[in-house]
Amino acid sequence: MNTQQGKETSLLLIGGIGDGKSSLGNFILENNSFVVGYGSEPTTQETIGYNGRYDKSNVFVIDTPGIQESGEMDENKLNQMIDYLKEQEGTKAVIIVLNFNTEILSENIKRMVKLLCNIFPVDDFWKHVCIVWTNCSYNKSENEVEEQIKTKKDKINPELLNLIKETTRDEEDIEFPMFFVDLQSDEGCDNTKSENEIKNLLNWAYYLTPLDKKRSEKNTPKYKKVEPQEKEQTEIIEVNDDYIKLRIYRIEREKRTGFDGEITYTEWKVISYQDKTEVKPPQKSSGKCVVM
Repeated sequence: MNTQQGKETSLLLIGGIGDGKSSLGNFILENNSFVVGYGSEPTTQETIGYNGRYDKSNVFVIDTPGIQESGEMDENKLNQMIDYLKEQEGTKAVIIVLNFNTEILSENIKRMVKLLCNIFPVDDFWKHVCIVWTNCSYNKSENEVEEQIKTKKDKINPELLNLIKETTRDEEDIEFPMFFVDLQSDEGCDNTKSENEIKNLLNWAYYLTPLDKKRSEKNTPKYKKVEPQEKEQTEIIEVNDDYIKLRIYRIEREKRTGFDGEITYTEWKVISYQDKTEVKPPQKSSGKCVVM
């Protein structure tokens, strides 16, 4: 049953097909609310959320359709997700679910995060974003696990910071919370470390202010997709007999796609430039003799 009754902590899960979103949702809620698929075909077809039971009755998890690595995202599923999220109240955290074997954020994951930033246009949106790595096996030495975790953080953090700059132009040096769980642990095996990671995740999310409560009336979402576009423009600033001095501008604008499908563009803006000097080749002699 889809409900929000008694909800205090609402979590939104996004991630690629087969990365374990639905399994993570069940692990958090300690039940089997979400249908879990096995393989490369998407199982979750629509955005839907459930409360947990008993001591998890105040936790609400929203699962979304799995995102393919490349190609166009399904427009119908996106629109249903947008409509669903607009109807919800109290969403506190956006959880990017990544398989522990993943090395980078796919372009479609980045597009999804940008879309959510538009749906929840608040100043500190990025402080509501975290990553949960699934399939992190703890059946190794503690040093080996710690080294692998450090490697993941070192690789993915720069990508997240670049995503911030691309989306909101913020220069904040945010350290994103990351949690590591093993969803493939055999039944009956000790999975205490993963359970403790979920407790830490819920504790982090519990103290966040709901995203919709922070939304300013001035900042209602206008665009479904915002794509930065860049190009170079060259200007001649000086010419003499010996050289040509050029100024090469890097300029950018945004292509904005509204929820109604309308596409608009911002004005081109200069983001940087550099000067370049090109030496003129010596003029060739005409070869004519001058008779005195």
